Amino acid sequence: MTRQNNIQLDDADVTAFIPLWDMCNHEHGKITTDYNKELGRGECYALRDFKAGEQIFIFYGSRPNADLFLHNGLVYPNNEHDSLSISLGVSSSDPLRETKLALLTKLGLAGVTHFNLYRGPNPISAELLAFIRIFNMNQEELTKWSGQGLPGDLVSSDPSSAEAVGADIDRRAYTYLLTRCKLIVASYKETGGGDDISLHRKNVQLLKKCEVQMLEGAMKYLEETISKLPTAAAEEKSNN
Repeated sequence: MTRQNNIQLDDADVTAFIPLWDMCNHEHGKITTDYNKELGRGECYALRDFKAGEQIFIFYGSRPNADLFLHNGLVYPNNEHDSLSISLGVSSSDPLRETKLALLTKLGLAGVTHFNLYRGPNPISAELLAFIRIFNMNQEELTKWSGQGLPGDLVSSDPSSAEAVGADIDRRAYTYLLTRCKLIVASYKETGGGDDISLHRKNVQLLKKCEVQMLEGAMKYLEETISKLPTAAAEEKSNN
């Protein structure tokens, strides 16, 4: 599937192998390959200067390592586009389930069951932030936010949005996600190593290592964010 390249043949889009180019390996960069309709050919521009005899790399696209491993058979440790999908949802036994789902529906998140953590300084996706905030609201808070039109502040971590949401909700939300990340990290198990393991097994180990690093990065971010939240007394004073 990863070797199906779109070209035009007899004014129709078809997929085809591209000899030699198909053998290029991946490194971080940007997409530099496209099909030139006027000249009827695929064109690939160098990502950077390559020396004579040096391997030529191309950028496969903004894919997390899980997708690179599944579709391309590799794991890229320095993948700036890496992400980890975690499963979250509102329990059927939650007494506030319907109210929470109604608020999630306003943001188009009612049917979403997997949310992303990213590598880097801002690991929490907007969708995940909105979910953990709504998931940790009490009845009074849900009623307040449900009475608004589109609760856009719930998907933003900007200072003004965070102030509108309130430190109390965010403390509960971030603490909940921190606990969840710790549980996920604890579920990873060490696998046997050695020089005799297969390339696929080595990639599995590397993929798990990258995922744990993302979780640890998210945990550090959450701990720092929680520590910066104003106390209940300070927030009440500010509101007064």
